[in-house]
Parts: sequence; C-alpha cells; structure tokens
Amino acid sequence: MHRILPIGSILLLVVGASYGRDRQAPKDSPQPQKPAPAKPAPAKGGVPKAGIPKGAARLVNPTSIAARLFRMSSEEREHALEKLPTEQARENARKQLEWFDSLPKEQQAMQLRRLDRFAQLTPSQRADVKIMYAAWNQLPAPRKAAVQRALYRLQEMDDQQREVTLRRPNFQAQFSPEELKIINGLADAWMGPAQ
Repeated sequence: MHRILPIGSILLLVVGASYGRDRQAPKDSPQPQKPAPAKPAPAKGGVPKAGIPKGAARLVNPTSIAARLFRMSSEEREHALEKLPTEQARENARKQLEWFDSLPKEQQAMQLRRLDRFAQLTPSQRADVKIMYAAWNQLPAPRKAAVQRALYRLQEMDDQQREVTLRRPNFQAQFSPEELKIINGLADAWMGPAQ
C-alpha cells in the first residue's frame, strides 16, 4: 500500500509530461525562440571564469572606510561607523563589511594581504593605485569583469610567473592598452603575489 501511492504519482507525472509534449501548438502561435549560442571559451592563456572562488576576484578600494575596518571587532566597527558623516556612507560601509565577513577565511586573508601590500607602498605608488582603481571602475561592465578576472589570476602567481604572463602576446591581445595599464599597475603595486 505504501508503495502504490508513490508509484501512482510517478506514473501520473510521466503521463502528464508525455501528453504535454505530444500536444502541438496552434499554427497561429509564435514559435519559441532558440537560445543564443554559447560564447566560445577564451583562447589559450585567456582568463577563464571558472575556478575563481566567490568574492576572491572582487576589487576592494584600499582607501575605503570599510577596508580600514575589516580587522576590527563588531563593537569597534559600530563605533567607527557612527562617526561617519552620512547615513549613505554608513550603509555603503556596512554592505562592504557584510560582504567581507561572508567570505571564507582564506579569501578574507587574501583581501587583507592586498590591503597590507597597499599600506607598504610609497605615497606616490598609492596615488598611482588609486588612479588605476578609478580607471578600472570606469570601464564598461564586461571589460571591468575581464580585467578583474585577469587580476585574480595574476594574484595566484609568484612574481616571475606574473611577469611572464603579462608579457605573453596572447594575454596582451585580450586587452586594450588602457586595460593593460590598469592590469600592470594593480598587479604590480597592489595585488602582489599570493603568500
């Protein structure tokens, strides 16, 4: 008895599915559109989307208020947020802190290494990084994402591997001169090698 009910339910689903499939649409109704073909994968040496842990490739403005609060306790963060001049600034910082707190520990460590690397730069180098970050932020969304993926990939390399990759013609061909300048600037000055 207990088996009859699930088996009957499955049979009903199969019959219903085959009935719906066998029905033909009226001749006046528009034909469903075929899905667009998938875009080809990037050329060898390209920047794949797969393999990037969630949140790892996000570029954090190293001068943002939230970035300075990443290491603080909840109480210290709230005290610092209360001092911000506007509700919008507090809300933006809270969202970035929420994002950071949701990362796995290894990705939090990567973001903190990036901020530590930035803190060790000279004032001139920091100014260059700010300019590169602002230029990256102004790119159209698809290009911004491509540069971001490239930076993540470069982050996972040691200095020598990164230098070789940056010089490869097939890597350079994927980006405009402006994008390459951003990638080189951020990869060398801010991103640093994974430790």
